[in-house]
Parts: sequence; structure tokens; C-alpha cells
Amino acid sequence: MQNSADPHGLNTPLRRRAPTSLALAATLAAAAFSNVHAQGAPGTSLQLYGLVDASVGRFEGAAAGVNARDVATTKLDSGSMSTSHWGVRGSEDLGGGLSASFDLSAFVRNDIGAFGRNDAIGAPVNVAADPMFSRAAWIGLAHPAWGRVRLGNVTSLLFTNSVTSNAFGDSTVLSPLNVTTMIGGPMTGGTGWANSVVYDSPVWRGFSLAAAHGFSEKQGGGNSALRAAYAQGPMAASVVVQNVKRNPLTFADGTSPNDTRTWQLAASYDFSAVKLFAHLGGIQNRGTAAQPLDVSYRLWELSAAVPMGSGRLLAGFASRRTGDAVLAVPATAAGGNLARKVFSVGYDHLLSKRTDAYLVLMRDQTRTQTVGAPAQVLAAQGTTIAVGLRHRF
Repeated sequence: MQNSADPHGLNTPLRRRAPTSLALAATLAAAAFSNVHAQGAPGTSLQLYGLVDASVGRFEGAAAGVNARDVATTKLDSGSMSTSHWGVRGSEDLGGGLSASFDLSAFVRNDIGAFGRNDAIGAPVNVAADPMFSRAAWIGLAHPAWGRVRLGNVTSLLFTNSVTSNAFGDSTVLSPLNVTTMIGGPMTGGTGWANSVVYDSPVWRGFSLAAAHGFSEKQGGGNSALRAAYAQGPMAASVVVQNVKRNPLTFADGTSPNDTRTWQLAASYDFSAVKLFAHLGGIQNRGTAAQPLDVSYRLWELSAAVPMGSGRLLAGFASRRTGDAVLAVPATAAGGNLARKVFSVGYDHLLSKRTDAYLVLMRDQTRTQTVGAPAQVLAAQGTTIAVGLRHRF
């Protein structure tokens, strides 16, 4: 999901979470712990799972893009390589190959001990605070021959396409692909879609299809997406298109009310000595009914993962730019409405199958048209370096 911008990585003012949320979390966690080793009827399962990520470093600029007035901050942060989360999931065998399953998953800011990725931000951004299970909250039915249908709050197909096909995975802070595509940029729709129906096909000789629709529920026209993927041996390729016509103002929809159309083509090949990834994409910002726009952005990315010792050397570069006229923004806004280039290099060291330590350096360069008389184009650059620890359970 996530920029998660963006809901998967906003650095926003903090607000104390309601006691009812804490009580609910404690109750669910206790129930999961008490049942995870004491399964119910044959054919059922229940699992408590999650990930905790923390890093210390020098961070310059927001994940959405550095601006000319940003200064570096030394801090401890959570979720630099993967957004911290915990959840409960389970399944039941219904017979005849049919099974039911569910997933309830919550984001965690373990640097301060709070739930979610952000607190509410008022106008003009209008982002609501993450509810308890904003990462995932769905129930579904699946059959090996028919595929799977999920109902609820589900990770968007575009975010799935991005995080499964770049060297830096699901990072919404350090991955060049994710920060130029998903986080705080012109794309809307966020990293997760609430009120959605998702179909995942079976895999036929390496090919699979997925389709998603998020109901607007009086907010606009709804979100729709299609994804086709192929994976066989060392090669993988996929393409996804999505159309957001929701005038989004909910937690899952990022920081802009604009209608957008986005496409992304991904490919990778594992040469054993190195695994290479490549992306091409486009975003068309169509504005709103009250303020129509027609601004197109083009994106591309190259990244690589090289096995080295007990880990991997990671490197990636991504670029997003437009030649169209854009709406000017304040000089203090996150940069890059004209162009953004991000380069990251790092090493991810495996301490065990579930725990790794990482060191990543990221260089962010932006060109931004700002308000003023006359309007100015400001160039900015910033360097972030983070060392962190990640543990899965």
C-alpha cells in the first residue's frame, strides 16, 4: 500500500490515539496469542503476523520530495525499509476445494508507539487519520480452479505491482520507484482501496490476472484497476492500469482530490549474479470537476539486487517529469511538480531468516514551480542516510 503520501509515509503532526483503539488492539492480540497454537476444527487456521522496522539516520526532505527550504534532521524513524505493521489472518476449508479467509492488519509507528501512518490533516490536504485496520481488512472466498474474491479494504493493484518488482521492495521512504510513483506525487488512489471488490485469477502456466473496483459511496465515480502478470523461472513481467474518479478524501486515498489515470509496466530477470528490474509508467492528472487539468507525467526506473555475503547490495534510480503546465505550489511544499530524480544505494544484511539490518543512502533531486510574482522554478537536492533493523514475525 504505502504511499504510502501519502498514507504509507506521511510525516505529520502526531495526535494521541483513542483509548478504544488501544483496547481493541489488546483484545485482538490476546485472542490471537491464545488461539494461534490451539487451532479450531480441522481445516482451520489462525495466525498472528507482522513486521517491525526502525532506523536511525540523517533525513533531508519529506518522502514526497525535497524542497529548497528543507534542512536535514537527525532522528529515529520507523518504517524506512518496510512500513511496520501487525495483523491477524485465518482461513477455513469449506470442502470441495473452496476456502474462506480473512485478513485484519494495522500499521504501527513503533518510534512513538502509535497506530497508523499519520494523524488527521485538515484543509487543504484533507487526509483522515488511519483507522485501526487501514493496511488490510477483508474477507474472501477462494477455489484453485476459479480464483479468489476479496471484499473490504485491500492493497491497490498498482502498489502490489510496484513493491513486488523493484530492488527496494515495499519501502515508501528509500525506494526510488515507490517515492516517485506512490508517495505524495500527482497520482491519486493511495496504496490501499477501501470499499473494494478484488478478483485474483488462478495462475495458468505463469500467467495471472487481477481486477479491482472501489465503490465511491457518494464521493465520485469509483476506482477501477486491472493487472496482468507473468512469472516463470528467472523472468517476470506485469502491467497494471488504474483509473481513480473518486475525488478522494478518505484515509486510503492520499493527499489530493484529483482524478487520475495511471499505468505501469514492470519487468525483471534473475541472472543469479544479479537480479535486474525495470519500469515504465505514466500518470495523467485530470484535476476535479471544479478545476479540470490535463497534465501528464512520465516515469521510468532501473534497479538491481546483487547477492553479496550474507545479504544483498541494492541500487536503484527513478525519474518522473512533465513538460506540461502545472499548478504552482508554495515554496515550502514537497518538491517535484515539474521533475524528480531519486537515486538509492545500500546493503541489506541477513542476520537470520526473519531479521535483517540495512544501510541505505538516498539522493533526492527536484524541480518545482512555486507561486510568486513572477513564478519561480526552484531546484533542490537532499541526501538521506539511514541504518536500520527489520524483524518479521
